[in-house]
Parts: sequence; C-alpha cells; structure tokens
Amino acid sequence: MDRWVRSLRRSKVSPSADRPIGVVHERERRSSGDIVDAATVFLAGAECPFSCVFCDLWQQTLSGHTPLGSLPRQLREALREIGQRSLIKLYNASNFFDPAAVPPADQTSMLRLLQGFAQVTVECHPRFIDDGCFAFGDRLDGALEVGIGLETAHPAALARLNKKMTLADFDAAASALRAHEIGLRVFVLLGCPFIADDEQLAWTLRSVEHAAACGASMISIIPVRGGNGALESLAAEGAWRSVTLDLAEDAFDRALRLNLDDAVVQLDLWDLGRLAVCSHCVEARVNRLGAMNLTGLPASRVACVSCNAGTARDRPRPPEARSPKPETRSRPKPHQ
Repeated sequence: MDRWVRSLRRSKVSPSADRPIGVVHERERRSSGDIVDAATVFLAGAECPFSCVFCDLWQQTLSGHTPLGSLPRQLREALREIGQRSLIKLYNASNFFDPAAVPPADQTSMLRLLQGFAQVTVECHPRFIDDGCFAFGDRLDGALEVGIGLETAHPAALARLNKKMTLADFDAAASALRAHEIGLRVFVLLGCPFIADDEQLAWTLRSVEHAAACGASMISIIPVRGGNGALESLAAEGAWRSVTLDLAEDAFDRALRLNLDDAVVQLDLWDLGRLAVCSHCVEARVNRLGAMNLTGLPASRVACVSCNAGTARDRPRPPEARSPKPETRSRPKPHQ
C-alpha cells in the first residue's frame, strides 16, 4: 500500500531547513467561551513515515532526517513575528516525537524558546506517544497539547486509510495522554475515503463523539480535499468523492448541536472556498462558518437565489447516531 500511495505522488516543493514554511495568526474559542490568540508555525522537517491515502502534507517536507539545529532556527525566526500570544501550535507535517522528525538533542533549545506560552500544541501519531512525549510535557513551561488524527471512527474505513492505526491504538494514546495530564486535540475527516456518500455525515458525527468521549478538548473537522494522487485514483474507482460546501455546512451545524460537555468543535476553513460551486454566496457562507467557530453556536444559513443555498432541499438528514463510549474510561476535565 505504501508503494502504491507514493507512486501516485507528484514532486515535492523543497522547503528550506532554516526557515519555517509559514506562520498563521488566528483566534480560537476555549471551552470557557473565551477567545484566545493563537499562532501556528509550520515547520520544515522530515517526512512522516506513514503514507496515508488522504494526506498531502508530504509535499513540503525535507528528504531524510531533520538536520540537527534546524528546528530551533526555524522557531526562533517564527517567534520574531509572533509577538505575545497565549497559544502556539508547532505543526511539522510529521510526528513531533519521532526522533527522525524532531532530533531529541534539539528539544532543550526549543523548550527554552517556548517559555512564556500558556499552551504548546504539537502533532503526533499514536505510535510515537511514549516516554519522550511525557518527558517533553514535564519540562515544558506551559501546558502541552498533542494533536492526533483519529480521522474516522468507522473501523473498516480506518483500516483502509493506510494509517497503520486502529481505534484501540487511538484510545490507548488518548488514555496515556490523560494519565500524564496532557491535552488532546483531535482531527476528524469529513469525506473520508471508503465510506458511502449517504453515511458520511453520520460517521463524521460519530467520530466527533468518539473523540470527545476519549477526552478531546478540541476537535477539528477537516474536509478532505483532493490533489495528492491517491484520492484521484480512489475517486475513479468510486471509493471517494470530493466534499461539497453543503456537506461541510451540514456537518458543522449538526456537530455543534451534539451534547459534548466541554469539548470545542471547529471546522477547518483552510481553502474551504474551493468546495463551493457558486461564486455568489461562497464568501458569505465561509464567513458564517468562521463566525460559528468563534461562537460555538449554529447560525442561520446564507440564502442564495443563484444556487438555492440555504434551503432544505435534498440534504441527507440521517438520524442522530451515538457511538458507544470507550470502555473503562472516565472523562476528565479538559486540559485547555
């Protein structure tokens, strides 16, 4: 499967090992309702060893291991433009606790640079949630949050994503993070391959609920978008279809009505406009979703006479689906 996924990829965009790929400033809602300033730093590092069929993050990664000293240099440069913010997210398109992606010898320098932040978020596959992760959290000045891609709670679809992770693996990693008082941020796919069109909405909601039941305090719904080669091949076979803006709106509207206690659900707005088929209403619809990210409350749909958006036409409305809570798990207070 790895060979098949990689054979369909186009060439990488080779980033510099000395400069961050980018820095994004944003605001995030906390479970308290407070809005905090956050900065996301996209670091250039080694490619993830897993070849998921939906992933395109490999496009801006380095060949081979991340060079020693590279990440502290990138972080130092990013901090010059970040200023004073509560949260910082370090996304390296791989696994923060994979030694090939983040050299352990660089952690001391990075910990020093991260002083003063109330929370630091990194991303990692469950296979790398280990003692190195827990030690980093203990040494960090602020709170550590780890982002994990659950992707989907659909067991059969998850097994076919080539992520090399089961629901049991995810649950175990979430449990270990809770035991060490480390926060959990979860990424859930909307438009996951290998799930039938008329089941996409229901399984996205089930996945959100599963993440919340495992203690996630922040859950991001990410619409799957094509362009990595493997998805186009799956689309030709009928195993995947591109997400529509209608479906993204349906999923977020429904997710915000779930009873999730203190978990915050948000919709990833990155390049969301490309999912629209109507140029007249796309900006207003994306702005509506952005406002809902900050309020946590559903808002009235944008009506458009050009594409009939905002009407109760033929959208799928499956019944509310509740996934079973993970066994022998108690829900702690959110970390963030």
